[in-house]
Amino acid sequence: MRKARLAAKPWFLKSLEVGGTDFFVSPATIFISLFFLVQVYYSLIGTRKYCEASHILFKETPSTPTPKLIKSLEAMVKDIGGNSKKFGEIAAKYSQCPSKVKDGDLGRFYEGDMAPQFDRICFHPATKVGTTLGPVQTQFGFHLIYIRKRSI
Repeated sequence: MRKARLAAKPWFLKSLEVGGTDFFVSPATIFISLFFLVQVYYSLIGTRKYCEASHILFKETPSTPTPKLIKSLEAMVKDIGGNSKKFGEIAAKYSQCPSKVKDGDLGRFYEGDMAPQFDRICFHPATKVGTTLGPVQTQFGFHLIYIRKRSI
C-alpha cells in the first residue's frame, strides 16, 4: 500500500524524512519558506540605526596645546557651517585620517561601529543632519563631523 501511495504522488514533490516520518515538499513550499526567511532577515537588519558621515581627524600631539587646538577647531566649524563641499575640501587638506583621500567620507556605519564619543554625536536625536559638528575628542584625536544621512 505504501508503494502505491508513493507512486501516486506528483513527480515534483520531494520526500523529506524527519524522525522516521516522510514529508512531501513541493518547490513552491521551499520557495515560500526561503522568501519568508529572507524577509525576516532583512527586517532585523533594517532596524539597525545607520549614519552616513564624513570627518576630519586632528591627532593631538604633545607639542599642540589643547586649548589652542579646540579654539581653532571651533572657528573652523563656524567657517564651514553646513557647506558639505567646503567640508570635503578642508578634510582633503587637513585631515590626518586615511579617509582624507575621499574628502573625509566614512561611508555608512552602524551604531556601535565607531568610538563611543563619536557614536553619541552621530546618533543623538537632537543632532542636526547637514551641519558641521565638533570638536569631538576620541582616543584617536579630535574630529569634526558632517552627517549627510541618518536613520534613527
